[in-house]
Amino acid sequence: MNTRLRMLMLTLALSSHMVLAGSGGSIYSLIGIGDLRYVPNVRLAGMGYAGYATTSPFSLNTSSPATWGKIDRARIEASMLYEGFNSSTSTSSRFLARADVSSAMLAIPVSAAHGIVIGAGFTPYSKVDYDTFSSGSYVSPADTMAYGLRYTGTGGISKGQLGLSYSPSRSVSLGGCVNYLFGTVQRATIITPRLSSYNPGTQNEENTMNGPTFTVAVLLDSLEGLSSALRPFSVSFVATTRGTLTSTHRYTYTYVDQRDTSTEDTNLMTIPAAFGFGIGYHPSDRWLMAVDFTTQAWSTMEYRGVTPDGVRDSWRFGVGIERLPAREAGVPLLDRLAYRLGFMYEATYYDPGGNGINAWAVTGGLGLPVSTDARLNMALEYGTRGTLSNGLIKDRVLRFSASLSISEQWFQRPDED
Repeated sequence: MNTRLRMLMLTLALSSHMVLAGSGGSIYSLIGIGDLRYVPNVRLAGMGYAGYATTSPFSLNTSSPATWGKIDRARIEASMLYEGFNSSTSTSSRFLARADVSSAMLAIPVSAAHGIVIGAGFTPYSKVDYDTFSSGSYVSPADTMAYGLRYTGTGGISKGQLGLSYSPSRSVSLGGCVNYLFGTVQRATIITPRLSSYNPGTQNEENTMNGPTFTVAVLLDSLEGLSSALRPFSVSFVATTRGTLTSTHRYTYTYVDQRDTSTEDTNLMTIPAAFGFGIGYHPSDRWLMAVDFTTQAWSTMEYRGVTPDGVRDSWRFGVGIERLPAREAGVPLLDRLAYRLGFMYEATYYDPGGNGINAWAVTGGLGLPVSTDARLNMALEYGTRGTLSNGLIKDRVLRFSASLSISEQWFQRPDED
């Protein structure tokens, strides 16, 4: 990783000669394990990704299992994500885009009276997707060779979840889940000489990772027990343990018709613990506000016994507001929609050459009733990441996400008195 970071800094230093190209991602995903995903669900993506302390019977918050307790019917939720990056240097820019199936979750309530809900599914954890080019020359005592360097990266880490929520009282919910991180990242460096008298070569690097983490969450759905004036407020705390992933790594070298593969070696990669705190404010049946703060000490990450270059501790702040649909029968369609707005600011874990990369975004969203218990949620986000200072790259980011959540009455019996 240290060598690859130096390659990135070389590419940035040569930005006046660099052409941005690619399959749809940012060059920053070259660092660490790629672009991290903090998307609890599409509903909360429209609220600045804030929602540790909010609940809904119509959606699953994948970041906090304590919020699942209000789900009273078996629910399936699947989502997609479109991302567009307008990546710029001081001299050039290019728009890159991609679309992916984002997540799939299933929630099964076992006891609605006690808030016991089993949740399981898959969500993204990180994404690597870059394709960039730089040029240079190698001078030997006998000759000078001009060449082009192309760097590509694909893959990422996914997260499988299996968890449970439980409400020991009307205003307290607990939750926990096992997270299994797994995935493969492939990176390639392609050297192409400018003269036909020289032959090109390719170095492919493949890294497969897997291992567990654990999440626990506590939600106080109302602070009425402290004071009647605090009844509309809720608070939540979420913690995810440090994870140790088994990492299998190998190189493949190709030159003309020759191919060689390095010995496969196995090492450990540690993912730092993450902590989140949220506040919710529910002044009426039609309005909801949420504020979240999340932090993760990436400076403690280790790979092959050392902390990779170019990473730092990260934190994220999000705030959002939602106007909930009217519950009365016969109201106009526009009054049966949920409207959402939000703002997010993040100190990302990217720190190339000691230059911390920050990001901000404004978000908005809609929730549309498809049937009595089905919801179509959509969210739109626009923001920026990075800077043009110090020869770095600035990303203008556009994201659109959508999810469909449907429910059925499965496996439930009335609770005994």
